[in-house]
Amino acid sequence: MASKDERYVSGVKTEVAVARIRERVASLLVDLSRRGLVAATLCERVPGADLFVTRPTDVEDEPTPEKMMVLSLTGQPVAGTPGESGVRPADVELYATVLRELDGATALVHLETGHAAAWAARGREIPCLTAQAAREFGGTVPVLAGPRVDPAELIEALRGDDASVVLVAGLGAFCAAASSREAVRTAQILEGVARTATLAAVAGDAEPLSAESIADLSGRARLLREPITDGRR
Repeated sequence: MASKDERYVSGVKTEVAVARIRERVASLLVDLSRRGLVAATLCERVPGADLFVTRPTDVEDEPTPEKMMVLSLTGQPVAGTPGESGVRPADVELYATVLRELDGATALVHLETGHAAAWAARGREIPCLTAQAAREFGGTVPVLAGPRVDPAELIEALRGDDASVVLVAGLGAFCAAASSREAVRTAQILEGVARTATLAAVAGDAEPLSAESIADLSGRARLLREPITDGRR
């Protein structure tokens, strides 16, 4: 059994970590908004605790750290914390399950508008048309039936050798990563890839890259890839 001092130190570390994550989540949401991804949700787990931080849906102005919510990994607000009275995201239990069950996932981004969400609304995967798509995603971006999705099915789809991304028909796009910065970077690239695919489709059916090209590009990228961390936690 942990001593009183050990519990105190653990509690202080958790409070410090929560404060840092609040700042990071708020800042990255502002960055996504400035890039046109206004309807985006970002969740980040708190290290060493069964908690995560996200944005409540009733924050209409620019998100600030004190407005972020701290939730348990069952999706319940933590009493006595700033933001606890906010309105939880409609899919909060899905987010909580992914963060709890997906190995290595510290952060999750959910895009509900934009080009990636538009592809999801069509119930179609995003074809691999460019070297960037091949390097980042290792092929097409898959799509699951929705808008209600089995959490286990979503988690399995996010489990992959390349970037963890998936579309859910009628629900949007999901990006999971080992850090918030990596999840946001992936979401921004996914949106760009979806936009390129949309523009290419205007001229007719675009030809996807060959399986050989995709394997070569993704293999080289995997050798060079270095994880993006959130720095001091």
